[in-house]
Amino acid sequence: MLSEDRQQLILKELALHGSVNAAEFAAKLGTSGMTVRRDLALLAGQGLIERVHGGAVLAGGRAATSSPTQQPSTSWRPGGRRPLATIGMIVPSASYYFPGVIRGAEAAAQELGVRLVLGVSNYSGAEERRQLRRLYEHGVDGILVTPSEQSLAGTETLELLAEAKVPVVVVERSIDNALDHGRLESVRSDHVHGAEIAVNHLLGLGHRKIGLCLRENSPTAPQLIDGYHLAMRRAGHDYSDSMVRSMSRAQNDPQAHRLVVDGILDWCAENHVTAAIVHTDEDALQFASACQERQIRVPEDLAIIAYDDEIAALGAVPLTAVAPPKYDVGHQALVMCLNRIGARLGSTTALQRVNLSPALVVRDSTQP
Repeated sequence: MLSEDRQQLILKELALHGSVNAAEFAAKLGTSGMTVRRDLALLAGQGLIERVHGGAVLAGGRAATSSPTQQPSTSWRPGGRRPLATIGMIVPSASYYFPGVIRGAEAAAQELGVRLVLGVSNYSGAEERRQLRRLYEHGVDGILVTPSEQSLAGTETLELLAEAKVPVVVVERSIDNALDHGRLESVRSDHVHGAEIAVNHLLGLGHRKIGLCLRENSPTAPQLIDGYHLAMRRAGHDYSDSMVRSMSRAQNDPQAHRLVVDGILDWCAENHVTAAIVHTDEDALQFASACQERQIRVPEDLAIIAYDDEIAALGAVPLTAVAPPKYDVGHQALVMCLNRIGARLGSTTALQRVNLSPALVVRDSTQP
């Protein structure tokens, strides 16, 4: 292993844990203690670390076994010291849902001294592959990617990810059907459980006729349907596929979409539906607005739960919402990728698939 690689691993270890033991670190890398001590001396000479008995701590910091204290920032800034790693991140959108994921990854990058490079695919498979190739060419050390498709199976993007020579963490998408392709890891919100939380809340309020309204072709929709069915079945309540309504959204045609919403509200009235879970926030707000215009009281006549909690609180009736842990997903994905970069250069770590649970934020639209 090159001395530069060892020194980057030492800095990563210090960023993650606050201290490094020279003998243990040498054994981990399969090199001599003298070699590691020489690296520590070079880093100390650059003012990046402080030598202590048996190892080192961050410059100006204290060992992790000391009393709790604020560690100095290790974040990378243009013109500052070299980052521990450069990680590319590709998301479908930077305007809805994913800003929270991006903020989490950015915060982790700043905490750990990593440079984060962002690309936006705009839900285009061709664009996400173009950006992946660009990241490969620029020599990034790892990749976070949210594919534009709901499933990676059989896609050109999966083939491209399988060719990656660097760690890849798939964000907010399942890799269950892609495990035979490359060494992929994943971090995502557990949307199945998110739908269960919403259904159970409404059941607890006495609702039995609960509709699930989903934006057509949403990558999240299949998981929400699974969670809805699971919660209703566990509660012993009858349900049918007819209670799941798909909403097509005409691009740049609000009036056409309003007709879709009105049609679903007519269906709710005809079928005595008393509560609806609506994905996304934008559609849920339009549901609530249409209810007001038709003198349907929320929540007395129709309780509404939005799914995403981006803007649900801003309605004339603040909407109860399921809030996926977007920030935590981004933060954990970057930390996982950085750990895999370290494993690639020295240690071993089992591949991970992590699901994080959403939370329910109760507001006026379901208050009894």
